[in-house]
Amino acid sequence: MKQVKNRQKIDKLYVLGAGASHSLTYVNPKKRKFVRSIAPLDKDFLKALQQNQNSGWQKIATDLIYANWLDRDELNDQGLEQAIIKRVSQYEFLANLDPSRVRQKQSNEEYLNNLSHLITDYLYKCKSNSSGDTKNFINEIFPTGIKPNEYNNRVITFNYDTLIERPLIERGISKKKIYFDRIVKNKEDGTKRKSSEIFLHPLILKLHGSINWRCDRSHFDQIISGNIDQQEKVIVWSSDHKVPKPNDDESPLIIPPIPNKPITQTSLFKFLWTTAYEYLHEAKKLVIVGYSCPPTDTLARTMFTHFSGKNLKEISIVDPNAIALKNYREMFDLKLSSRIKWHYYSNFHEYIEQELIN
Repeated sequence: MKQVKNRQKIDKLYVLGAGASHSLTYVNPKKRKFVRSIAPLDKDFLKALQQNQNSGWQKIATDLIYANWLDRDELNDQGLEQAIIKRVSQYEFLANLDPSRVRQKQSNEEYLNNLSHLITDYLYKCKSNSSGDTKNFINEIFPTGIKPNEYNNRVITFNYDTLIERPLIERGISKKKIYFDRIVKNKEDGTKRKSSEIFLHPLILKLHGSINWRCDRSHFDQIISGNIDQQEKVIVWSSDHKVPKPNDDESPLIIPPIPNKPITQTSLFKFLWTTAYEYLHEAKKLVIVGYSCPPTDTLARTMFTHFSGKNLKEISIVDPNAIALKNYREMFDLKLSSRIKWHYYSNFHEYIEQELIN
C-alpha cells in the first residue's frame, strides 16, 4: 500500500465488466445471433468465436482450440471463463498424473496463446453503437479541457477491448497516462521513462491486459505459467492496428481468467492490481457496471471483500439482473454495506442518461 500522501483521491470509481462493453456495442442483430461489432458476454464468447472464424490463421487456431479441449462436455456449452479454468486445471492434473493422456495435446501456454490471439482479433472489430453512450460516458468522467492529473475519477476494467479508451486516445491523451507510464510505442524503446512521463495514477486500470498491448511470446508463456522472474523487466508496447499471428514472436498481452491468477507475480500486473486496491480504499462513490464478480474470480472477490471503504458513501450497481444488487450487498463487509447508500440501474444507458447527462 502506498503512503497516504501518495494516494489518489477518487470521487467516482467505475468497475466495468463484460456487460458494460456488451451494452456499449449492442445493436439488435437482424440476421445473425453474433455480430462482429458486438462485444460478447462471457457465456456467448466461444460460440461467437467459432461462428466468425471461417478462414486463415483464425480458422486454424479455432480448430486447435476445439481439437485440444479435454473435457467430456462440449466446449460450446461453456462460458469463456469456465472453459479456461476447466482446460487449465485438467491439463495440469493429467500432465502430472497421467501424461500419456495429454501427450498429443497442446500445453496450456500454447492453448491460451491461440485463444488470446482469437479474442484479440475478434474484439478489434467491436465498435461502439450509435447511441453516443461511450463518448458521453468518457467525456463526463474525464471532461475535455482538463489536464489528466486533475481528473478525480478513475476506471477499473476486467475487459480486454479498447472501447472506452478510444475517445481519450482520439483526444490525444498519452497512453502512459491512460494505462501506465512504462508502456512504450515500440519494443525497441525499452522500459525507461523520462521524469516528465511519470504518472502514478493511471486513468484506466486494465487488470487482465488489453488487445492493444504487446509483449514477447516468451514473456506471455512465462506469465501464463506463473514462472516469470519478478526481477525481469517485461517490455510492453502498444499497437492499435496489426493483430499478430499465434506463431509470431510477439503476443497480445491479454491474460485469460486462469486459476489463481499467476499474473500477480508479474511486476506490471502486480502494480495494476495494487493500484486498483488503492483506488477502492480512496473512492467516495463506487459504480459497478456489468460485472458479477463470480466465485471463480477469487482475486477480485478478495479485493472487494477486504477494502476498508472509509471514504465510501454510495454504491451503484448497473446490471440487467437485480440479483446483482443483493449479491454485492452480501459480499461487502456488513458495516460498510449497512452505512452507505445503494442505487440500482437495469442498464448502462439508463445510468448514463440519468446520472451523467442530466
